[in-house]
Amino acid sequence: MNRQNQDKLVESLAREMQSAEAPPLIVEEKAALPALEDVTKPVKKDLIFAVVLGGIAGIFLVFQMGAIARLVTDLAFNQKNIFDEKNVLLLLGFSVIVRSILQSQADTFGDKAAIKAISSLRIEVMAHLFRAGPVALDLEATGKTATALSNGIEALSPYIARYIPRLSAMVILPLILLGVVFSLDKISFMVLIITGPLIPVFMALVGYAAQAVMDRQWNELLRLSGSFLDFLQGMTTLRLFGRAKKGAVWVGDMAEGHRKETFKVMRIAFLSSGVLEFFASISIAIVAVVLGGRLLAGTFSFETAFFILLLAPEYFLPLRVFSTSYHARQNAQSAFDPLAKLLTLPELAEEARKQGQYCPEPSVDVFDPCAVEALVLKNVAVGYNEGKNVVEDFSAHFKSNQLTVISGPSGAGKTTIFRLLLGMLPSRSGEVFLQMAGGKYASRSHLKVGWVPQSPYFFAGTIFENLRLSAQDADLVQMRCAAQEAGALEFIEKLPQGFEFKLGDRGAPLSGGQIRRLALTRALLSGASLLVLDEPTADLDQENAQLLAEAIERSAKGRIVVAISHREDIGALAAQSLRLEKGRLVSEKKLEERK
Repeated sequence: MNRQNQDKLVESLAREMQSAEAPPLIVEEKAALPALEDVTKPVKKDLIFAVVLGGIAGIFLVFQMGAIARLVTDLAFNQKNIFDEKNVLLLLGFSVIVRSILQSQADTFGDKAAIKAISSLRIEVMAHLFRAGPVALDLEATGKTATALSNGIEALSPYIARYIPRLSAMVILPLILLGVVFSLDKISFMVLIITGPLIPVFMALVGYAAQAVMDRQWNELLRLSGSFLDFLQGMTTLRLFGRAKKGAVWVGDMAEGHRKETFKVMRIAFLSSGVLEFFASISIAIVAVVLGGRLLAGTFSFETAFFILLLAPEYFLPLRVFSTSYHARQNAQSAFDPLAKLLTLPELAEEARKQGQYCPEPSVDVFDPCAVEALVLKNVAVGYNEGKNVVEDFSAHFKSNQLTVISGPSGAGKTTIFRLLLGMLPSRSGEVFLQMAGGKYASRSHLKVGWVPQSPYFFAGTIFENLRLSAQDADLVQMRCAAQEAGALEFIEKLPQGFEFKLGDRGAPLSGGQIRRLALTRALLSGASLLVLDEPTADLDQENAQLLAEAIERSAKGRIVVAISHREDIGALAAQSLRLEKGRLVSEKKLEERK
């Protein structure tokens, strides 16, 4: 996907997110899973066109078979030559051409409906995931989610483009043909109406067994995707513990399991198709025997008998074709279930965004970034799902132009506070707002947040391309200024090609300290007024840690900076130090007090 298409996708997602009215966050009740049929609601018009055109094509099929029956009868029994059949040949040619055009257009409308529905669903799911945010996705395996968003969505295409139109054709075309046969011969009509239902009945019986097998196949695929991604990401650790080969064998066993489940699906599909063909052939043979006996007895005309015999295979054809498409529906249902679960994730980020609009009185008339004095958290309580509060009655002032460090033991609630500051998680109670100069207030939504995680991610590309992720219009001059502030400019300029130096995945071959400073550069380039850092100097040697700590201290000028850290290199520079234990603030010290 090129840059222009990426921008269009992002813009469409943004419009979707802005226009969507998210329901309030209710953790006591679970949302109902969306149904597969809901996917086709935006494309009903295209599907109706496909069904109508297919029905009209069925009418021209009757004309086509009637012309063939007349032509054969005249040539074989009425002593006419081919030149005497101009009108019949014209009718036959016209019927074939019109029917082909109509059926082609019906298939085109079906394909268009599938493309539109899949695009709409993909945007809907992506927009919902943006509204849900990273916290809601914490328990979802990355590999499974990626497979659901790619292969899972694409698996719906045959269901929309073929299954739904053929479901309608299975009803419409047989009814048209039954009406024609009823007007010609009541006995043939009875044979067709008795033998016809055998195919859908058998198809339903096969379907129950096939659905369970397809569910297992998709579960195996999702497990394989998630496990393979985990194996790749943890290969270094596995090699260090001598478990790489066993991990590879484990992934291979899952791949073999998926292969076996896939062949089970194919076996059921082939066997069911063979049996359905058998029933259809037997039914057509019964019609042929009945007509042949009546022809030998001289009680029936050849033209009518031949016409009915030509229509008989076409009567069973929609049923046979639909039976093959029925597997597409089962596959689509298995593929849609993981997507439906993603669509029921709570919209935590959207709820947090709405809470960010809160502003106590008196509020400022016009927001001035330079007038921000502090980000205030007042009596805040935060928790996850239906569990108890992880952070309870937390109050703090994160002031502008200074560094605040949060420390505490594991499980104390530091990450939860960070998720609240980043807008990933809503609070259950309390207030979050901006304290402005002159004793006024503003909503926290005015803050632009920059995030420097403990393990920053850089994709394979140039430093310039990676930095522009936070500021699409940034030029080289702005990047140099941000890099200078973050203490990264010196080592960038020493690299071959400087900002055009190509990085590998996760920033290879840069060192840990260089990657952290590059991540700080990217956050500063975004123009963030709130900078949040997670263990910025962890795992760094003393020299790199000191360089990064000094850069973080410099970055506090003109913005609010909050960091989680247990190291003294950051703590010694903090103007304010907060300590959490068991979700509560147990100590708050200023720099002067610590000295």
